[in-house]
Amino acid sequence: MDVTHQVMITQNADEAGYYAANHIPYVVWLNERNTDQSFPSGAYCVENLSDIDARYLDRVYRRFHDIPWDIAETERLKIREIAVTDVPQLYELYSDASITQYMEPLFADPEQEVTYTKEYIKNIYGFYGFGMWVLEEKKQGQVIGRAGLEYKEGFEGLELGFMLGVQYQHKGYAYEACSEILAYGIRELDQRTYCSFINENNTASIHLCERLGFTPQDKVRLGEIDFDGTTVEKEFIQYVYHAD
Repeated sequence: MDVTHQVMITQNADEAGYYAANHIPYVVWLNERNTDQSFPSGAYCVENLSDIDARYLDRVYRRFHDIPWDIAETERLKIREIAVTDVPQLYELYSDASITQYMEPLFADPEQEVTYTKEYIKNIYGFYGFGMWVLEEKKQGQVIGRAGLEYKEGFEGLELGFMLGVQYQHKGYAYEACSEILAYGIRELDQRTYCSFINENNTASIHLCERLGFTPQDKVRLGEIDFDGTTVEKEFIQYVYHAD
């Protein structure tokens, strides 16, 4: 049986305050009649009612109820926001030492990772609407890796990041996911410049970036969290992608 989920649309600050206080999903319609009103911080706002469609309302509802957004799908993968319940599967993926050879590890304490994930969902997804997402293999419903887009302070465009569990590598999943993520960024985020930072010995990631259309630029030094939790400076090759 189909279930109907309700999202309220209001142009009144008092109504918006009531919805916010009672955790009722809502959208504020900003117009000339409410320019002097003060709406709750963090409210979803639109200036044109035509900007509200079923997908937009679904995302508002999901954010209010802590349900991960579905970002995109490929032939074999669902790309979606992470949920706290995904954390144990991430530890399984990161258990092979080769995964953290070229990227930051998870926290040694799973409870710290859970806390970090909750804050990431609230502060990154909640503010930007994008970030690192999980890759779910559609046939089995198994999380097989992560990929997504983030701001990189001091650099132009968004940073593309990616990782796959060892047993899922060399099957075309990374290219499949990253191609769709770049298309999503261009289409949905209106972003046409991307960067990625790769260790010069990470030949698999270099090959993937070049296949995606990235080109190498200068070497850069960036801070990265090491196994003991300290931040160390490491050298990477900066790869850049410009959409036509």
